[in-house]
Amino acid sequence: MKIGSLALALALSGAVGCSQEAPPAPNDAASTPTAAAAPTAAKQVQPPIGDAMFSIDPGSFRTCDAVDGAITSTAKWDVASKQVAEVSIYVVDAKGERKLWLNGGPSGQSTTGNWVFPDTKFQLVEREGGKSLAELTVKAIPCE
Repeated sequence: MKIGSLALALALSGAVGCSQEAPPAPNDAASTPTAAAAPTAAKQVQPPIGDAMFSIDPGSFRTCDAVDGAITSTAKWDVASKQVAEVSIYVVDAKGERKLWLNGGPSGQSTTGNWVFPDTKFQLVEREGGKSLAELTVKAIPCE
């Protein structure tokens, strides 16, 4: 009887040891290759202009993600090292129409309204004398 009880105990302990649940099957979404990530908007930074800086963020965008095809962007500039007292930023639309957007000090930042379309150009100009300091164009990223 002791041998029978021992055999039964061993059989039960083996069954308990093997009763672990199998790992979950891979999730179909996790095992399915994902599509290539869509390009994201990027910040545009003017190539170095000495110690000065001019950037537009975002400097590109997917038109299918934009409300009515337009976005808001933030311009940042710092031309203090150029001994510039004041700047003007002009906006040139795709048709070539140039309009004054703002006048500011040697450094600062400002956010546009929802009127930045693909190929909108921003021109940073020395207010006194009108010397062009930098220029950036917002680009469209194709929607696929």
